[in-house]
Amino acid sequence: MNSLKDLVGSIEPANRKSIGVLLVVVALVIGFWFSNASAPRVESEAMVVSEVLAPSSFMVHVTGAVREPGLYQLAAGARVSDAIERAGGFVDSALESSVNLARMVSDGEQIVVLDVSQLNNQSGFISLNSASEADLEGLPGIGPSTAQKIVEYRTEIGSFSSIEQITEVPGIGTKLLERIRDQLTL
Repeated sequence: MNSLKDLVGSIEPANRKSIGVLLVVVALVIGFWFSNASAPRVESEAMVVSEVLAPSSFMVHVTGAVREPGLYQLAAGARVSDAIERAGGFVDSALESSVNLARMVSDGEQIVVLDVSQLNNQSGFISLNSASEADLEGLPGIGPSTAQKIVEYRTEIGSFSSIEQITEVPGIGTKLLERIRDQLTL
């Protein structure tokens, strides 16, 4: 023990502090190494990926100017054209442009095919899916700018699937919808 005291005493005081810090760091590194070396090894488990399964089929309601209106089961990824085909195709008086045949359909959707007779404004209804900007301006609260937005939105989505969908057009809220609802058809 005296030789250790003599050794420590022979070291200059400025160096004693540095050597002390060095010894503490070395002790920590050795302790860390031994603690990890003695820890039990855990075999890495392969990650289990949970797969969310999308439905392989779903139901749609096809109505309007088709040969066999009704509920149809379609495969995932089906398009409006597939639904129309399942419903027997268009009737002779169908307004084929009233639906976007290339649009993908979703579960629970209603696809409405208009008849050309529905274009006649004498019925008192204005079709959201075929009305011109001028026809839409005839609705209370719909000016040229809003009519243009409706036509642009209709072009973007292909066709309206419900009257309520008009509230997705900027500038049309539920109050305006309630004001014009009884004048609209698909």
